[in-house]
Amino acid sequence: MAYRTHVALLLGLAASTAFAQTSGKKAESAGDAQEQVTLAQSAAPAMVIVEYTLRYDKGEAPQGVSMAEEERNPYRYQSNDLTEVIKDERPFEQAGYLADATHVVTRDLQMDPRFIKSIAVRRYGAAAADPSTQRATATISAYPQQHNAVILTLDKALPGASVPAFAPQTAGPYAVVRLQNEDAQWRLTVAPLGGAVTITGDKKTFAAPAGLVVSKEGVPLTISTGDDLPVGEGWRVAPLSWPATSAEQLAAMTAKIDQAAQQGIVRATLNFRSPKAADPRQQMLMGTDEQNTTVQEALAVTLEGNRVLVLVDLKPTLTARLERIHLNTTPPIDAHFQATLSDFGALVATTDKPLEKPFALATDDLRPLEGTLLPAADIELQGEQRIATFAHRRIMGFHLGLRNGTYPEIPGQDKSTFLFTPGGGLLVLPVARRAKAATAERYTRDDLAIATPAADLAAAIKNLPSSADPANVPLSEEQENRLAWVGVELQPLSPELARANKVADQTSDGETGAVVTYVYPDSPAGKAGVEPGWILLRIHAASQPKPIDVRLDADPYGGESFPWDRLGEASEAVFDRIPSPWPPVENSVTRTLTDLGFGSKYSIEFFHDGKLDSKDFTVVQGPASYASAAHFKSVPLGITVRDLTYEVRRYLQKKPDEPGVVVAKIEQGSKASVAGLKPFELITHVNDQPVKDVKDFEKLTAGQTEIRLSVKRMTAGRIVKISLDAPAPTSKPATPGAAPGQD
Repeated sequence: MAYRTHVALLLGLAASTAFAQTSGKKAESAGDAQEQVTLAQSAAPAMVIVEYTLRYDKGEAPQGVSMAEEERNPYRYQSNDLTEVIKDERPFEQAGYLADATHVVTRDLQMDPRFIKSIAVRRYGAAAADPSTQRATATISAYPQQHNAVILTLDKALPGASVPAFAPQTAGPYAVVRLQNEDAQWRLTVAPLGGAVTITGDKKTFAAPAGLVVSKEGVPLTISTGDDLPVGEGWRVAPLSWPATSAEQLAAMTAKIDQAAQQGIVRATLNFRSPKAADPRQQMLMGTDEQNTTVQEALAVTLEGNRVLVLVDLKPTLTARLERIHLNTTPPIDAHFQATLSDFGALVATTDKPLEKPFALATDDLRPLEGTLLPAADIELQGEQRIATFAHRRIMGFHLGLRNGTYPEIPGQDKSTFLFTPGGGLLVLPVARRAKAATAERYTRDDLAIATPAADLAAAIKNLPSSADPANVPLSEEQENRLAWVGVELQPLSPELARANKVADQTSDGETGAVVTYVYPDSPAGKAGVEPGWILLRIHAASQPKPIDVRLDADPYGGESFPWDRLGEASEAVFDRIPSPWPPVENSVTRTLTDLGFGSKYSIEFFHDGKLDSKDFTVVQGPASYASAAHFKSVPLGITVRDLTYEVRRYLQKKPDEPGVVVAKIEQGSKASVAGLKPFELITHVNDQPVKDVKDFEKLTAGQTEIRLSVKRMTAGRIVKISLDAPAPTSKPATPGAAPGQD
């Protein structure tokens, strides 16, 4: 990697030492103030003002680079919404410089042409209200390949303009005469050419403001576009001699890429298994948008080797339900899940047959391409419609990202911008950084795409499966319900609890952390010696860049005890909205550990007895909980029952050998509902026979015309008799691992 140094040169006593290297002479000042006035006046007739009349297109606001030219930092070329000039009913103006009588060099807005209604050029000094005779209509005719500029062709020469006769070999020292809009008026400034010298390996450049470069006698040499110039004589080139791509060539190039992208960057439809029915309390705590997703659209890039890169950032809970990936190619084909990339918001899939015209992920180093004209596309999905617009972009800087990776700064929409090589390879893709458990923010979006080098994605795909997240994969319905097992019940910390336990400094005054309220015997926590009253502070995992703070949401029902005494008043219309009396086993701690992956090593940091204590664990699968317990639906009774699980027995204070199944769901209008059964009651006996589990319940109710149920609501018991008109038809068998309320 090149070692980059910045050498600041003081220019107060000399015009610049940079030109001394170009001319071989001692640096001199460009003259006193009067000489600079003379330089500005001689250059003024070559200065023009370019007027862009902008418009909306398909309801979208115009976007372009409109930062002040003198701002020289890696983030100066951010994309700006230019709607203000439309609201003000005025054109967007920027400086331009005549290259000859009918050609103007001006900064590249990097704007999609569809937003440009018209371009006009007027000579500097001509009033904006001058008649059309003082203006020329312009079109973009060429794009310099290495300069951040466009070349405009005028429909006529401007009256009173002076065409500069460029003499690139004129000796220095040099100055830059530039046109700037400050304080709502156009001004000329004169400054010595030169600035900070930058040395990057063998590459040496110096800072140069945008403007007309002239000798001290006023002879024009070239036009600076505001980018760094190479130390030496390579910058002294007349602008119309710059290597450039004509507008027609660029249009042909982008049209070719557009055609390839129609088949190579396509809409993918992801189908998911129906979600499990969550407890109302859990829905409020965990959110429902992702839980309810059954179809999602995403962009997919077809690659060589029958591979597809689907640009979608799925959490493990959603990927677990993934059943099908359908590519809307011509003809449409299906793809099979291969892996979720651990660092990037994308998954890799494969197809059974070769893909038509796949894209190649370019492995080029992006740094040498800084400022280079590159074909680009903004591609996004709006519902099921794929929207694509093609233009060009330039990489205008870089910043460090994941593991010191180099990420480009590109004007435009990071969330939808693709960059291509002139030959059609993919250079940059819009991909989200996959948020890890330790770095995910609670109240900010982590799924926004950023401009990501294709080389990084190519390396990740090449390194599969080591670059995959083994815990983010499709699962069977039974596997989906698995949860990590620590064996503790937790209570969220509060400022009062944090201060009372002297952990306010460890928990941001109770914003993080949880109190252990119960430890299950023979659980990992029980075997490690964890005790009630300990404060669980944070989780340390080797796969995470920083510790994971424990954050438990407060009970949305305020911690109130279940109203067993009023359960009899509940109508069947609200049965499905009644939260379970016992808290769900799935919380942020068990979910985080499950997402780390079974078999992963981690440690938990506790605070107790006035000191910190760390315990080592391995992520293991927990025993069946209420949400994953085996269940059985009796069709004639209209009732679904579930096995008693460890947390339910603890809540109901039932010993492991005591009989009973839990009433999980009651159909409206069913015989069970008419007979007065309520959710979460226990059925301990059928026709005086004990019910150990749902298989017993299925066996004892099969073929009966009258059923006598022994029912318990906490400590209160009763007998419920239900008559059936005919022998019960075949009911749905007991099912392990299904969600509450599911058939």
